[in-house]
Amino acid sequence: MSWAIRIARWAVCLGVGVAGAQAAAADLTIGIRNEPQTLDPHYLWGFSNSQAYYHYLGYMIRITPDGKLLPSLAASWKPLNDNEWVFRLNPEAKFSDGSPVTPADIVASYQRAIDMPGGGYRGLFALVERFEIVDAGTLKIHTRQPYPALPYTLTQVPVIPKAVAEKAQSKDFMVPSFNVSAGPYVLTKYEPGSTMVFKPNPYYWEKPKWDNLTFRFLSDSSARLAALMSGSIDMIDGVLPDDAEEIDKKPGLHSISGPSGRMVYIAMDQSREITPEVFDNDGKPLKTNPFKDLRVRKALALAVDRKTIVDRILKGRGGPLSQMGTPGQGGYDPDLPVVAYDPDQARQLLKEAGYPDGFRVTLSCPNGHLVNDSRVCQAVGQMLARVGIKASVNVMPWSVLVTKVTCHCDKRPSFFMTTWNNTYAGEVGAALSNLIRSYDKATGKGSWNQGEYASTPELDAMIDKAFATIDDDARHALQRRAMKMAMEDFPVLPLHYQAVTMGARKDLTPWPATIEYTLSEYVKQDGKAQ
Repeated sequence: MSWAIRIARWAVCLGVGVAGAQAAAADLTIGIRNEPQTLDPHYLWGFSNSQAYYHYLGYMIRITPDGKLLPSLAASWKPLNDNEWVFRLNPEAKFSDGSPVTPADIVASYQRAIDMPGGGYRGLFALVERFEIVDAGTLKIHTRQPYPALPYTLTQVPVIPKAVAEKAQSKDFMVPSFNVSAGPYVLTKYEPGSTMVFKPNPYYWEKPKWDNLTFRFLSDSSARLAALMSGSIDMIDGVLPDDAEEIDKKPGLHSISGPSGRMVYIAMDQSREITPEVFDNDGKPLKTNPFKDLRVRKALALAVDRKTIVDRILKGRGGPLSQMGTPGQGGYDPDLPVVAYDPDQARQLLKEAGYPDGFRVTLSCPNGHLVNDSRVCQAVGQMLARVGIKASVNVMPWSVLVTKVTCHCDKRPSFFMTTWNNTYAGEVGAALSNLIRSYDKATGKGSWNQGEYASTPELDAMIDKAFATIDDDARHALQRRAMKMAMEDFPVLPLHYQAVTMGARKDLTPWPATIEYTLSEYVKQDGKAQ
């Protein structure tokens, strides 16, 4: 079945809907590939954490699987002027202990995210000047400049009670009972490496869809497939292309695919003068960092055959990346070409840069986090070898890799495959501001610029200007210009965007989310409306 037909069937089958009050709730057990790396809601920003938090923690605004905004703890929001937003709270919003959600709880939660040492959410508030509690049901957020993406930002930051936010330490959240919920469920059990169990939050303003909800952590794709095939679980995420064919052959099961906004790319250390995991062909550390040289970065880009990766390893479920955005996102430039596979030119550039015989490097990659990620990494390593770059592939769990690559410290690797999804913001500006913009420790800007690429002042200014431009057309035009300028400097090596594929019993139809959260509330049962 072609990828286009799969997308069409996904759209027709699921339609558009919002989870609401349901008749005849039931039990659901999901085998998920990614366990949250932490239960501290304000430390590490990542989709494997967020998809768990979305089930039991509250958010001012929630995001649907296709990236649309929904009222939640905030019943409404609007800009008052260029630098002020007002949020009216949902009067029915309560925590799982029965206490109302107040503006003070929200402010304390956001302040905790801002103050968290090494926290991944801090950059989201770089343009926020202050919070103003207007009354018991109203919050104003004052920004330093126009911040059109603020509502999308608030879909990412959980809200917890003020008393918890002001005193809690990260380790406290590991105890399920410590977590006071404002989401549809309450976390009742957490066994690292095994299980999360949720029960309905009795104070949530809508009846959750499931009476008993269980996540089983199955990082190995074969284990997930076996559990679904045996009937011990109801559905799984992270289905690999070959496994989808096996699922569709099994009576009573089916697979379903949809487009993803997730991009896979390679980042490289561009800040240290001597980078630790790069060596000459005799195994001695290089005295200069080759990734600081544009010719080397371009050679690496030319050495990778993206079409072959998509066709052979992803089985056509996805597409080559020309930029840090995917088709359909705001600011995406359809005229920006995918870097052509040209090993001859790559070898010539390496020779010009002083590496006629190449060099050795460790390529660090996740295992089981992205679609066929270890196979993609091995393929990239083989392609680089053809131009003289001898890459030793080092695969590891995503929980280990993400901690290393996001630390902005000396332990971060030199050359690694990683990932980003713009869908939460709906436009490429998220990647520009977080991945490409120069890292600023003081403000948190560029917090996911993991290779610490030093952008030019001109590019940084253009990214910042786009970020603060209210008019959509004008903002997207600036983003296209900034992305083109960035891609000409090869700050990262875009590889491909992937698909979302899930497997389930025939009576269940999950919605493969472009944001790649596995969300139980968007699972259709027996053809009933979502």
